[in-house]
Amino acid sequence: MILTTPLLRALKKGIPDARIYFLTRRPSAKILEGNPNLAGIFYREDKPLSAIRRAGIDISIDFMRSSSSGFFARFSGAQKRIAFHYPAGWLFHNTMPAKREDNAYTVFDRLQLLEPLGIPHDGAKPDLAFAPENAARADAFLAGLPPAPLTVTFDITSPRDHRRWAPENFAKLADRLKADYGARVVFLWGPGELDYVKDAMALSSGGHILAPDFDLLDLAALLKRTSLHVGTSSAPMHLAVSQSTPTFTVYAPQNSPASWTPPGPEHSWVQGELASLPFEAAWERLAAHLKALGAVK
Repeated sequence: MILTTPLLRALKKGIPDARIYFLTRRPSAKILEGNPNLAGIFYREDKPLSAIRRAGIDISIDFMRSSSSGFFARFSGAQKRIAFHYPAGWLFHNTMPAKREDNAYTVFDRLQLLEPLGIPHDGAKPDLAFAPENAARADAFLAGLPPAPLTVTFDITSPRDHRRWAPENFAKLADRLKADYGARVVFLWGPGELDYVKDAMALSSGGHILAPDFDLLDLAALLKRTSLHVGTSSAPMHLAVSQSTPTFTVYAPQNSPASWTPPGPEHSWVQGELASLPFEAAWERLAAHLKALGAVK
């Protein structure tokens, strides 16, 4: 969801008078509700086809290429229906460019769908706006922590087992950051992840910090105030990118760093078979990244 927000920004910039709507599910609501480029959001749980048709849609852009998203596009009333080419796409869409293989970072895939409209993009940085109350919660949390030269967030979880590096390795990374650089390390967690994260923290030498029960916008505000985000290829990494926070990501072989890591020196990674990726290989890359950022000497 968040990786689609650069297209919304470019679309609004290219057609300032456009009314732009997004069709999604309610768990994504917080990512979009503060987006200034949107005129409204349709939620699938509300069976929104009638509301979509009343909105007077002229153009649909379908990123999912599924039968359900194609159904909404086909019956939205839009005269121009855009999606990347796929075998059954002609049932739903009438403008289907072939996805280029040289797009690299996945945001550029989405931005390519602007080309049939003749609209240029203005960069791949995602947008996520949080409210003053989210900033206040993040500030209150950080104010209660001991001062430190670096604040580093850790996201060690993933719904996909192959993306998880051993918890003891993340615990050792946290220990080295604290020992070598005086960093305070904050372990993030989401629904269903608390016990896993607590167990990982128990493998460390101690002194690290468990994040509160923050929602997505609280988390974005915290990441805005963070020196570096470390973790798996997952949603918090993209939230960090939206807040211009540097990242360091541990990738499994199944996931392409070129596709998921934004271009630029603020973001670095290590990749390998996670069952055998040695701690020292990750630590060397992480320490070099911190030095390149000028965060440590």
